[in-house]
Amino acid sequence: MILGLLPEIRGGLGELARAGQHSRFIDGYLKPYAHAFDEIRYFSYRVESLEDHTDDAQVRASVRLLAATRWHPWAYAFVMPIRYRRELRGCSVLRVFQMTGVIPALAAKWLFGVPFVTTYGFPSRHLRRLRMSGGLRARVESLGLRYADAVIVPTLELKAHIQRRVGDPAAIHLIPNGVDTTRFAPDVRAPEVDTRVLYVGRLSPEKNLETLVAAAAKLAPRLEARLTFVGDGPLRERLRAAAAELGVRLELVPSVDHRELPRFYGAADVFVLPSFTEGHSKVLLEAMSCGLPCVASDIGANRSVLADGDAGLLFDPHDAGALAARLEQVLGQRRLAEDLGGRARQRVLTHYDLSALVAREIDLLRRVARSRAVTTGAS
Repeated sequence: MILGLLPEIRGGLGELARAGQHSRFIDGYLKPYAHAFDEIRYFSYRVESLEDHTDDAQVRASVRLLAATRWHPWAYAFVMPIRYRRELRGCSVLRVFQMTGVIPALAAKWLFGVPFVTTYGFPSRHLRRLRMSGGLRARVESLGLRYADAVIVPTLELKAHIQRRVGDPAAIHLIPNGVDTTRFAPDVRAPEVDTRVLYVGRLSPEKNLETLVAAAAKLAPRLEARLTFVGDGPLRERLRAAAAELGVRLELVPSVDHRELPRFYGAADVFVLPSFTEGHSKVLLEAMSCGLPCVASDIGANRSVLADGDAGLLFDPHDAGALAARLEQVLGQRRLAEDLGGRARQRVLTHYDLSALVAREIDLLRRVARSRAVTTGAS
């Protein structure tokens, strides 16, 4: 069997590397895929080579990276099925990682009969950075859901959201995001002079980080804490200025390789995810897996991951005072912090272990590929 991989528009290993996520993708997905399939074909939107991103012998032997030309990414989505028609036609099944990646998958299905499985991680209207008109965005999403042979959703809320829009509702499969529970594990924390409040992710408006800075300022008279933000984004200098104005100690750390993140979780006292909108957050799962007490905005995905507050505390993302109160609870009550961290770790072990979830995904991909073989008489 040959598995074809289609990232989102503009996607590629280089794009993942800039966000520090390429090692997570290689270790958590490419390696298991390489065990399960005869060949992997990765259709990148970047001019790049596999050798730039990994020296793993098995991955290099099993994965063929098909690089882009210097087209605009949206134009290239339509050019790719022509440029790599033989390579797409030869795939047993295509794996699309976000809905914006379905354009070449749709072409491959209509032209060559290649089935595809896509992830629906969040409504595409949340992807403002795509610079894509609302009408086109909705059309791509609608076609992808209608013609996909299987749709993977990480939450029950998303499953309900798309139930009526999928050609066959039985094709929707609940497979949450996962975390490497061995790499992201509780560690004995060295005593720190500073109380550390950690956020990991993009520094952008929807992440609501100014509310976290304001909450830290409200805490200061009673409990001084250092904020550490790991990630990059357009609000970097604005956040630095806001923290300086409010007298909040803020450490801004550029994006690091995914393998380096456990040391940041290990040095923190609490993890905060204050977003206005959020998919099924991988960083929240990582913090939970490390046994960190977590405080997150009370929105659908966070609520389900934290079991309605049982494995972490929730707050109104529009209320800096409410966030400050939650932080004071965790940082001022050691027993509560330990209980939350322990329940968070156990919840991840039970529901979000990456190796088990990827195995379920591979089983789904192979079943879809076999159904094509039966239909076409291919071997």
